[in-house]
Amino acid sequence: MTEAGPAHRTVALHEFHVVGPTGLPVRHRTVQVVRALRPGVASYTFRFDRREASVRVLRGAMAGEPRPDVAGFTAVELRFPRPLAVGETASLEYETEFAWRSVPPPQVRRAARQKVERLEMRVAFTPGRLPAEVLWAVWDGYEPGARLRAAERVDLDDEHSAHRFTDEIEGVTVGFAWRWPPGQEPRVA
Repeated sequence: MTEAGPAHRTVALHEFHVVGPTGLPVRHRTVQVVRALRPGVASYTFRFDRREASVRVLRGAMAGEPRPDVAGFTAVELRFPRPLAVGETASLEYETEFAWRSVPPPQVRRAARQKVERLEMRVAFTPGRLPAEVLWAVWDGYEPGARLRAAERVDLDDEHSAHRFTDEIEGVTVGFAWRWPPGQEPRVA
């Protein structure tokens, strides 16, 4: 691997998204394992597409200050306790919390520009605030305005959540999109 290649690979990624009683996401928890592909990997850059969010690390790293990033994204460096050697893994757990000033699109997405070996995604809804429809979807890009390329309807389970697991993704953006019953679209107070 050359220095120009990726510094690390995600070998396991678990995404848990919670939509609250107002119909707006309240938190998003990520559990991630990364493997160093070259020596001295000191951090993982987490990018997200809303300025109305903050990141709190629960274990495995320390969060740097949020900064503007490409295509309108916000980036936060999650710094490991020490640099990783080639082949060494780091296990991170972090939570994204929201303070909405505007209504976000009814979706949760994860972009995989580089290979992600295992991905689990789950979106859970408050029992009294269920969507009319939930889709497992693929978008044509990772930027905030990306269009839906393909989708399949998903039924909610007994815990009012939808779940998907895939062994590998690369070069795509996947996730869940939902539609609220007419007249029940969320609003920001």
